[in-house]
Amino acid sequence: MRRRRRPRLAFGGPALPRRGLRRPLRLLVLLVLATLLIARLFVIEVVVVRGDTMAPNVLDGDILLVVQHAEPALGDVVLVEVGGRTVLRRVLGLPGDRLAIEEGAITRNGLAMEITPLPPVGFMDPETHHPREQQAHIERFSDGRGHIVLDDHTGSARPWTLTVPEVEVPPGHLYVLCDNRRACPLDERAGLIARGALDGVIERLLWYGDGRLESPGPQPLYGMGVPVASSTGSFSTDSPRK
Repeated sequence: MRRRRRPRLAFGGPALPRRGLRRPLRLLVLLVLATLLIARLFVIEVVVVRGDTMAPNVLDGDILLVVQHAEPALGDVVLVEVGGRTVLRRVLGLPGDRLAIEEGAITRNGLAMEITPLPPVGFMDPETHHPREQQAHIERFSDGRGHIVLDDHTGSARPWTLTVPEVEVPPGHLYVLCDNRRACPLDERAGLIARGALDGVIERLLWYGDGRLESPGPQPLYGMGVPVASSTGSFSTDSPRK
C-alpha cells in the first residue's frame, strides 16, 4: 500500500497549491522590478538644514526631501557643492539667461524682477540662539512666480546693497543665490555654478526645525509637504513654530 505524501510546510504553514503561489510571486516580482526602476530614475534622500542662508523659506533644523538627478527649474531650491561645502541655493538663472544685480535688485534678461516689500521677518539665529528680525520682500519672476527674500537686519545703520555686473549663464551652468542675501557668503555672490556641482532638487519641506517663532497659520502643521520652490501663491511673513 503506497503512503500518501504529506504536503511540505513553509514558514510554519501548509504548502499552498502551485497555482495559488503564481499570482503572489508574479506581483512580488513586478513590485521589486518597479522599485528598482524608480530607484534608478529617482534617488531620494532626506537632509537636515544647518544655517540661515535660505531664511525665511528654509530655516536651521528643517528637514527636507531631496530628489537627486532631477532637472532643476527656474525658482527651484537646490542642494549644491560650493567651495567644499554642501549648501542650499535658489535657481535664478538657466543657461542662456543674462543676470545682473544693481544695489541689491536683480535684473534677468534685461527685466528687473518685481519687488514687493513685506513686514520684517523674525526667526531664531542659529549662532546666538536668540530671535532676530530682518527686512523682507517678495521677489518675482516675469511669469508671476515668487519667493521671500531677506535683506538687512531690522534697525541696521545702513541699507544692504550689492552690485554685480551682468553675466550670461553659459551652457552646463546655473545662476544660484541665497534667499537670505545678507547671509550669503562673499565668494558666492557672483552666482554661477557648474551643473555638475548639483546634488539634488528640494522636493518638499518635511519637518520644521527650531528656527521658527510664530504659529503655523494657514501652513501645514510641522511643515509636512510644504513646497519651497518659487510659486504664484500668497506669501506670509509668519515663521511657523514646529
